[in-house]
Amino acid sequence: MPEWETTAKWMGDLIASIGAAPLWAFAIGVATLIALVLAVVALRKPAFPPEERQRIADQVTEQVVAGVKEVFNHYRAVPSDERLRRLAAEEGRRENLAQAVALAREDKHEEAIRHLEACLGPGVGAADRASIYLLIGNAYLNISQLVQAEAAYRSSLAAAGGMAEGQDKKQATAAALGNLGLVYADKGELDKAADYHEQALEIAREIGYRLGEAADLGNLGIVYTQKGELDKAADYHDQALRIDREIGNRQGEAIRLGNLGVIYSQKGEFERAAEHHQEALKIYRAIGNRLGEASQMGNLGSVYFKKEELDKAAEHHQEALEIHQEIGHRLGEALDLGNLGLVYLNKGELNRAAEHHEQALKIHREIGHRLGEAQNLGNLGLVYQNKGELDRAAEHHEQALKIHREIGHRLGEANQLGNLGLVYRQQGELDKALKHLQQALSLFQAIGAPREIAQMERAIAEVSKVKG
Repeated sequence: MPEWETTAKWMGDLIASIGAAPLWAFAIGVATLIALVLAVVALRKPAFPPEERQRIADQVTEQVVAGVKEVFNHYRAVPSDERLRRLAAEEGRRENLAQAVALAREDKHEEAIRHLEACLGPGVGAADRASIYLLIGNAYLNISQLVQAEAAYRSSLAAAGGMAEGQDKKQATAAALGNLGLVYADKGELDKAADYHEQALEIAREIGYRLGEAADLGNLGIVYTQKGELDKAADYHDQALRIDREIGNRQGEAIRLGNLGVIYSQKGEFERAAEHHQEALKIYRAIGNRLGEASQMGNLGSVYFKKEELDKAAEHHQEALEIHQEIGHRLGEALDLGNLGLVYLNKGELNRAAEHHEQALKIHREIGHRLGEAQNLGNLGLVYQNKGELDRAAEHHEQALKIHREIGHRLGEANQLGNLGLVYRQQGELDKALKHLQQALSLFQAIGAPREIAQMERAIAEVSKVKG
């Protein structure tokens, strides 16, 4: 099958690699969240003396800060601890933040967003507005609602512009710029993404914020991986890795190793890729990060997939799936099911492949993750193509295309146009095939994706030759 058909799956692997590895170690579980909400409610009661109320309030504030960093972080910037403490100091906002954390942990992201929005109001200062909008953007990015995420980050950036001059303003500005870069990377607008990450990197270096510098270098590495400039991508990740090691950021070290593994896998250096993923896996296990452990098991599965060792690939994706299910990480569960579906597709077990993609699709829809929904619709289209059910394949690719356009994901849009072109080629509708392939080519050219451009040019040449 043409390489462009698996691009959406590769994007999912990359997102899993970085998104399943937040920049801090998990510090709050479901039981803690329940206790947190109960403590917030308890603070409403007047029975406590002022000193005790303050002690409980301080304790709850720290739990809120930890919870926010867990559920709204992933590979995105969040406000500093001090800014989060200030945000959670006011009782009404603290309660809304606690509710948002609890809801996000249950994958009820849109309800969580409503509680974050409730923290806004006419009396909220610029610094707090910048923090709240940054968190709202992260919540929208969790469910791939890119238009809303971009709007929230732009509001955060505007609020940061109204802050008093100083370190806090620069950190808030860098956070919003870096997260805008993530939105454009998800959209496939890679030159814009690189520009925003460069701006964030410049600020991080100016203020001596080495943790931010490493994160921005890593994000640039991800952009250049997506652009196919793998040597440049590896250089950025190596720079980030050096900083993480110098400052003792074990979590960041594991993230960079995992992303370097993705690069070596893309280059066909599978042994080197596996070594990096194994090293990252060792760190995640040492620091007790099961989510990171699952991500690296999945990445090892992808290495075996590319080596065409499909039984080993299935074994590793199954292990990743079991970890995600144990810790209740539904997005990771859906990604693993989708990866298993692709393994079974390549093994020719088409009914089993369809079953896994259907399960993944169901979860993506339940948690509101539209990018994953589109990717699994597209992958189901591939299954039906291989079964010779071309009308059904076209229907699924059309549904996927519609979602990619709605969320502004241009790379996915281009992939689905290419897949539709292939379906029409198989159906003998050569004019429609050329139209869709040429639209895909134009998008890939606008995005700056050299490998996909070459694939589309070859496909167009083949169809044109058949057409005569």
